[in-house]
Amino acid sequence: MAAVVPTFAQGFIDFSWTAGSGIRIGTQSNPSSQQPGWFVAGDYSVQAFMATAAGVPEASLVPIAAARTTFLGGMTTSATGNPGADGSGLWFAGAQDTGLPTGPATIEVRAWYDPNHNTSFDQAFNLGLNTGKSAVLNITLTSSTDPTIQSLDSVGMAAFTVSSVPEPSTFALAGLGAAAMLIFRRRK
Repeated sequence: MAAVVPTFAQGFIDFSWTAGSGIRIGTQSNPSSQQPGWFVAGDYSVQAFMATAAGVPEASLVPIAAARTTFLGGMTTSATGNPGADGSGLWFAGAQDTGLPTGPATIEVRAWYDPNHNTSFDQAFNLGLNTGKSAVLNITLTSSTDPTIQSLDSVGMAAFTVSSVPEPSTFALAGLGAAAMLIFRRRK
C-alpha cells in the first residue's frame, strides 16, 4: 500500500520567482503605451504550464489553473517599476497544487498582458498582445508540507521578455515548415 500512495499524492510547487532579474517588455509592445525595457506589473498574468515526467516537449504542457497569478508591483506597468523598488517583474504565489502526482515534472512559465485578468495566454497571443515564455525546465513536485518544495528560483529559471512580436524561434519553425513543404511539392 505504501508504494501506491506516492503515485496518487498531489504534487505541489512554490509558484514564485522572487530572486530573478525580472520579466521585462521586449522590443515591440502592445499596448504601445508600455515601452521596451519596462518591468511588467499587475496588469500581466503569469501561469505554469506543466506535464508529469522530466523532459516533456513544450507542445504537451497544459495550463495549471492553481498556478496562475499576477506580477508584483503596481496595478499597471510603468517606467518606475522595478524588482528592487516594488517587485515589478517578479511574482509570489506560494505553494500551489498542480493536480499532478509527486515526482519529476516539466514546467514552462508563460506571461501575458491581461489587465482585466480574464484572458488566456493563447487569447492574448492571438490578439497580438504582449506574451512571453520561459525556457522549458524540469522541477520536482512534492507534498505541500515538504521542506524541499521547489520554486522557480530553485530550478534556475532565467528572465524572459514579453513582446507583441513572436520569438525568433517561432519564425524559424515556420520557415522550416515552409521549406519542407516546398521540397515535398517539388518531388511530386
